[in-house]
This record gives sequence, structure tokens and C-alpha cells, in this order.
Amino acid sequence: MDLVPQLPRPTGRLSPLWKSRADFFRTFRSTAVAESSSVGGENIAPLFDPESHHSYDDEDGPELRQLNHALGVLVEVFPDVQADTLREMLMNVSEESRIEVVTEALLKNSAKGAETSWRAGPNTSRSNITISQRKSEIHDKGQRVLNIEETFRSDAYRKAVKQVFYQEFKSLSHSSIKAVLAEQNYSYTLSRPVLQQLKSRSWRFSLSSIPNFWMRRAASQQNFADDHPFISQLPGAGAAVKRTGSTQLDRELYELFAEPLVKRRKHEQLTKDYDLAEKLNEEEAAQAQALFECVCCYNSVPFEHITACDQGFHQLCFDCVQRTVHEAVYGQGWNRTVSLERNTVRCFAPGEDCDGSIPQDQVRQALTADPRKNASPERQNDNIWVTFQSRLSAAILLKSGLSFHHCPQCSYAEVDDSSERSPTLIFPFSFPILHLLLTSLLALISLLIPVDEILKSAYQRTIRRRRGLRFRCQSCNYISCLRCLSVWQDPHVCFSTTLTSLRTTLESSATQAIKRTCPKCHLSFVKSSGCNKLVCNCGYTMCYICRQEISAREGYAHFCQHFRPNGGRCIECERCDLYGDEDEEKAIKRAVEVAEREWREREGMKCAPGDKEKLIFEAFVGHAARRERWWETWVDKIVDIIVVE
Repeated sequence: MDLVPQLPRPTGRLSPLWKSRADFFRTFRSTAVAESSSVGGENIAPLFDPESHHSYDDEDGPELRQLNHALGVLVEVFPDVQADTLREMLMNVSEESRIEVVTEALLKNSAKGAETSWRAGPNTSRSNITISQRKSEIHDKGQRVLNIEETFRSDAYRKAVKQVFYQEFKSLSHSSIKAVLAEQNYSYTLSRPVLQQLKSRSWRFSLSSIPNFWMRRAASQQNFADDHPFISQLPGAGAAVKRTGSTQLDRELYELFAEPLVKRRKHEQLTKDYDLAEKLNEEEAAQAQALFECVCCYNSVPFEHITACDQGFHQLCFDCVQRTVHEAVYGQGWNRTVSLERNTVRCFAPGEDCDGSIPQDQVRQALTADPRKNASPERQNDNIWVTFQSRLSAAILLKSGLSFHHCPQCSYAEVDDSSERSPTLIFPFSFPILHLLLTSLLALISLLIPVDEILKSAYQRTIRRRRGLRFRCQSCNYISCLRCLSVWQDPHVCFSTTLTSLRTTLESSATQAIKRTCPKCHLSFVKSSGCNKLVCNCGYTMCYICRQEISAREGYAHFCQHFRPNGGRCIECERCDLYGDEDEEKAIKRAVEVAEREWREREGMKCAPGDKEKLIFEAFVGHAARRERWWETWVDKIVDIIVVE
């Protein structure tokens, strides 16, 4: 029954019940507004629209934009300094000339040898980086990388992240969440794994996880999208993100949780549509007697799935072409399958020695005919056509016998024309007699010394020195070194930063594993000795193990008060230990192993831990051995003077 409001009683003859029609409907309007605000305002939350083109700069104020601009400038000038160090220095200086003040301070510290937090390497990346963070990287390929997680975050983003974590991790205290956020620069993606680890060690989580262990395990496999308070499951459309008050966080949550589900639903729908279309097409072709027989597998297929060679006109189906190319690329049939002269696949019809080949456009259509393979999120990088073209191009370049400069990140290559270029002299010999005498002298000397090889080597060294070792790829814009093939970063010294990068990466990961940050003043510190009750300089008191705030009333009651004669873990309560550690050696070892594995994957080192260092040493020794011949220096100087190019 509809809600009928209580009508007011008449107070007297001179005060009528309703003076006009508006007075009659006013009571109903106020009741409807109150009902909608009490019901719909709390239960209905607007959803984030991923198609909206909202700029992140709209949330940042002018001061925050200036800070991020100054941070970007300092990162370009000091690419080896960590971003958190630059942020801390920018926050402690005034607005006027902040870039100049920080630059002068860094130069003074480096000149005095003061301790400065240096960055691990030019391509240091953190785990679980979302797509939006990769798109928002402020960098040039081969230059210093500044992720959006390293920049100053807006107040709207910070408030939204705290509110989301308060609802997602209700078993953790707000002070623990604030401490973790302060350590990770309020990044949702970086803070969430740390909070999950703290939640798994919480006694509340231990009690609640007993009846729902298998349910939580299944939810963990789905990336916790079903249990997230800000993820709504929509029937037939995957998932959606409730608005948090920050567009940056909405986009981050969408790409972390909702977008994989949406892509999976779209792929499933595309698979069903493609299967239905193929079935209907085959039935219609069979009814019209328009099927073609493959001479290889003898299957009858429609016209859309058949091709023919250019000589014998042998009909071959797309499935046979796919299997043949797959065996050629990943198996042992490359030489007999691929024609390097025609840049395509040879005819593989059985029973006949056909010299024909399948047109390249037909091969591409056969390998990319199924749209499900290209649309699958799991097979985005498993495109056999791209792999086939890359290997075919590499084989053709190798067969040409030319000297190339290869990009270490992609299959792009440039011809090294220094070996094929003929030198041009600055002072040509205008006197025939002098020219004849010098030619005769060189001919006599060449009988004893290989003059041609010496001059050719000197000319090539001169051309390479003039060109430089900096190589920019025209395909992926990656800047690398021609000698050590590592990323180019000014000032660049070959092989000198490899071991330094590994060492600083491991040290930084070990520090991050045991470092704590005060959520009030953002001061970072590490406990060297003493109890786990830590008091910051600003007066904030926190627990070193769980990072929870310790109030003045609670004090040492936050820690375990039971006597344990044999030591070990308390069996009567789940409180933190006053003098126990969280097994820092195990945490450091785990963080170092993960950091070393990520560093080797980033540097492209697939070999054993000692092989890379051996190659670097051999490169240094070989380069020094070649320069031991003193006359090479003088020959290079003479060639550099008399040769233009």
C-alpha cells in the first residue's frame, strides 16, 4: 500500500486546511523526497564509466601540478636518484626556486660524498603495475622512467584510497592501513599486497577463515573481484566499479578487477558468435554443394577456408596451412617449408613435386582467419603470423651476409654501411708521380705487413667513433648502446652499470622489506635494536610488526603479557611480541630473490647468475687486448685526419 501522509488538522475557522492546490501536494512531495533520500541515497551508488575521457589533471590543483612538473624535471636531471628522495626534498623547500634549491642540494651532497638514496636502475619496475600506470609513465624509451605511482598524489585520491581500504580490510586497524599507505606513497596497487599479508596474519582473519577456507581460495583465484566492496557484478556485462570520489582510483580499480572480467566475457561471446557463424556457413555451403576438398587432409571446407598454390593450383585448407606454418616455426620443418626467395610458404601438396608457393596474403589470411585467437586475453602475444614474419626477416637478413645493427628490444635492424663505404680523402693526390710513388711504396710494404686489413680496420673504427655508440630504434624508439646492447643513459659507460644496478636493486628491495614509515609525518626508519614499540619524532607511536597505532591508554598492553618459559610463539593469545621480530631474514631473502628475478628478466639475462659477469669481463679484456698495439692509435689518428667519410 502506498504511503499516505498524515494530514494536518484545521486549527480554526480563519485558517483553512489548504489555501491552494500547491498546499495539497506539498505534503506528498516532501514525503517522496525524504523516502528517496533515505533509501536510494545509501544503496544506489553511481558506476564508473570507462569510456569517459576525464583528465587526471582535473583532480590536481595548481600546486600539485607544479610539484609534479618539478619532480619530472629533477628526474631528467638526476635519473639515478630515487623518486621518494626527490619528493621529500621538494616538500621541504619553498615554492620559489624549488628546482634550483633541490638541484644545488643534490650537487653538494654528491660532491661531499653524503649519503643519498640512489635509484636501482633506469628500468626499475615494481610488481603488479596496472595498465593505467604503464600508460601514464612519464618517460622516453631508453630514458628515466617515472611511473604515476611515484608522483605526488592528489588529496582526492588519498582520501578515496583510504576509504576503499577501510571497507575492504575491515579486520585491520585504520592506523595500520595509514602506515602502509605512507610507505607506498598512497598507491592502491602497491599497498594492497602488503595489506593482504597483514590480514593473513591477523587473528580475526584466522578465526573467520576456518569455515570459508575453500571459498576464499576460489575467490583468490579470481583476483578477489567477487568480494571487493567496490566491484559490482553485472549480469551479461562482466563487472563495474562503483565511484570512489577519485577518477584515478576508479580507473585503477577498473583495469585491475573489472577489465579482465569484461574482456573474458567479450571473448566468450565472440567465441559463441564465431562458432555459430561457421556452423551456419558450412550448412549453407553443403546445401548449395559449394564445398572444396583439400588435397592434403581430404576435408571438405567452404570457399572462405581454402587456398591454392600459384603453379599447380593445389587446393589446401587453412587448417593445413596453420599446422604447416606452426611446425615450421616451432618444429623442424623450416627449411623444407619456407621459401626465402619468395618470402612465403612452399606448396606442400602430397604426391607431387610442386615448385609453386602459397601467396603471402593467403598465408596471412589463413593464420589470422580465426578472430578468437587474436581477441583472447591469454593469447595476445601468441600471434603466429608475427612470429613467422620475424623469423622470416631474420633468416633473410642472415642470408644476405651484410653487417647489421640490431635493436635488443624488437626485430628492427639497420645495415652497417661502414664496411661497404669507400673512404674519401681530404687532400687528394693531384700529382701523378707522387701518387705512383706512394702506391708503389704501399705495395712493397704490403708484402711484409697486411696494410689493407690494417687500414680497413682503422677506417671502420674511425667511422664508428664518429657515429657514436648511441643507437635509436626506428620501430620501438628504444635507445641502446651498440657495444654492450644495454639501455642508453647519459652519461653512459659500457658494462659499468650492470653489476651496480643489480647491487642497488637488491639493496633497495631489502630496505623496502624492513622499512617502516610514519603515517603522520611520513618519516621512514628501520629498527636496529630494542622493543617493537616505536615512537616517532613527531610523537606518533606504532607497532613495528603490525604497524598499528598504539594509544597512550593501551601502551604496552598491545603486546603479549603471558610468560613463556621455553620461548617461541604464545599459545594463549594472538598479540604481537614485544621483543620478537617478524623474521626479517626470511622477508629480506624473499624480497631479494623476487627483485633479482625481476632484474634479470628486465635486463634480458636468461643465463646463469655467473655467465653475464663472465661475458662482461671477457669483453673488457678483449677490448683492452686490441688496444695494446701502440701503432693502432697513430694509424687511427692519421685516418681520422685525411678521411672525410
